[in-house]
Amino acid sequence: MASTSTTLRVLIDAPPDVARAAAWALCDAAGHATRSGRGTPAEWPDAGRKEAVIAAMHGRIAALALPSLPPGRAEPAVRYALENQLADATDESHIALSPQGPDGKLRAAIVADAWMRAFVEASRRCDVEWDRALLESDLAESLPNAWSWCAPSIAQSGFVRTDRGATIAVGPALHDELPGDLALALSRGGNDTPRSVRIDADGAGAAFLARARTATGVEFTSGTPWRWAEASPGAYAGAIDLLSGRYGRQARSAAVPGGRLFRPALWIAAIALALHVVATVGQWGWLRWQAFAADRELAALARAAVPEFAQGNAADVSPALALARRERDLQHRAGLPARDDFVPLLARAAPVLSSLPRGAIRSLSYADGHLLLDLAKLEDREPSRLQSELRRSGLVAIAAPTQGGARLRIGWD
Repeated sequence: MASTSTTLRVLIDAPPDVARAAAWALCDAAGHATRSGRGTPAEWPDAGRKEAVIAAMHGRIAALALPSLPPGRAEPAVRYALENQLADATDESHIALSPQGPDGKLRAAIVADAWMRAFVEASRRCDVEWDRALLESDLAESLPNAWSWCAPSIAQSGFVRTDRGATIAVGPALHDELPGDLALALSRGGNDTPRSVRIDADGAGAAFLARARTATGVEFTSGTPWRWAEASPGAYAGAIDLLSGRYGRQARSAAVPGGRLFRPALWIAAIALALHVVATVGQWGWLRWQAFAADRELAALARAAVPEFAQGNAADVSPALALARRERDLQHRAGLPARDDFVPLLARAAPVLSSLPRGAIRSLSYADGHLLLDLAKLEDREPSRLQSELRRSGLVAIAAPTQGGARLRIGWD
């Protein structure tokens, strides 16, 4: 019988298969590895909990700073902020989030949705139920003003953990040269370029460190070769769980022995459930009738107030939208601006935007009642300051980092 205080952690570099061996580590109640090995799912030791450590090559971590958002609105805001950073469309990526800090910062674990779906389905075929799934790269330490290059050796693929908690996949060092992914990231760092890079990989001798320093202008130091099973218990506890959203763990229904003994209780529960369903359906029907009546009154008001809607020339427009457009038209005819017009919106945001340094605004456009600004590279805290000051002005701003700076979307909501 498995001990409930032990945790089995398995490195998953491909979707599980009954014939495929994988590295595993058995950890005690404190989170320290006591045994390790390699084997097929049938050969893994029993444990109270099972955690899948997804190999770093299959995903990455992004670090973001957003205004404080309720949980239900956090994921859409993160997907918008990551729009320019994802090679695929955001709906083709599975994104799991860490809790948002008081300063608005959070981390997002990103895995291709197709790979995540294959992993879950393969685990089900192997009769393996995971308590958690997390990215290997989310276990590495974030160093102040320094990056960590993690791999078993510099001749093997690995990843980089930045000082902000983001990760970058890197290939092996070929011919004793720095991996191209790492060299490119350092060359594009700008103000975010670290003071040093610690190589947590075997094979980083003095000559290699010197060549890397000469090629990049960044100090390189040697550390301890990366071993995923030796990550600290705190790193595992703080890692983002990928089994969220559509891949959340389904509630397991336990088999109840002695069916005849519990049959009366089951009948009572079934009757109670039926009464609850009837009451729920009745309440839903009442609410639907009220909603229908409200929609009918709104449509009648739109037909009376909006000639185009009454004539059927705006069949694809909802009554609420037709009334909003009519209100905007009447305000414009009276020489008055509408609330979400370009000029009123810009006038409300201008006092805050005027505090930006000259040349910081590369472009400004207006669409769908929102201002869209492309900003040059700013100081680390500048986007957060802009969001806070715009919020005090009654506006909502979402900032998303880009390769050359940041994108800012400003509106009333």
